[in-house]
Amino acid sequence: MSRGYKLATLRTRLDSAGRLTPVALSALQMPEMALCRPLLEKAPVLRAGDLRLADRGCIDGTTLSSWKRQRQVDVIMPLKANMLATQEASQLAEMANEWQAHPSRTAQSIALVRGVAPRWTECEVPLHAGVRRFWHTKKKRPEPIVLVTTDQELSAPWIVRHDEERPEIEPDDEQRKSGGWQCQKLSATR
Repeated sequence: MSRGYKLATLRTRLDSAGRLTPVALSALQMPEMALCRPLLEKAPVLRAGDLRLADRGCIDGTTLSSWKRQRQVDVIMPLKANMLATQEASQLAEMANEWQAHPSRTAQSIALVRGVAPRWTECEVPLHAGVRRFWHTKKKRPEPIVLVTTDQELSAPWIVRHDEERPEIEPDDEQRKSGGWQCQKLSATR
């Protein structure tokens, strides 16, 4: 048994800064997506035309589909390596062999793969994938990272450029988890 809290935040990017907009708090045992779903469905800061960077904890094809269909919010998110859509996108990128140079990492290459949603049964909206290929030093072979997007206009370089904004968000999560936000002072008895 563990005691603690789960904190979900939605960070809105404003030029070069960010601002926490909605926040949700729950018991540690609550699944991450169950905590985030109401926050994301009703957040007034998410408007039609917005682009949301999501992490692997938010992988849920049904929610992703409703963001696109009902709120017209596009998403970029990495897929897990064991997903069928990941494997399909990687194989299609290798077969097409239309790799481009990564916009900021010289040792990596990228490729655009259109139409990977059929391999993700819970997702009901069209998805394109930006497949990023890098050399895995321990495995001594190329490895893919697959980023999917509901924005049908984005090219592979733009998918990875937007995804590179993610590290700007990560320090907030690290501060929150390491005690910088003093969440440990919250008491389960109050």
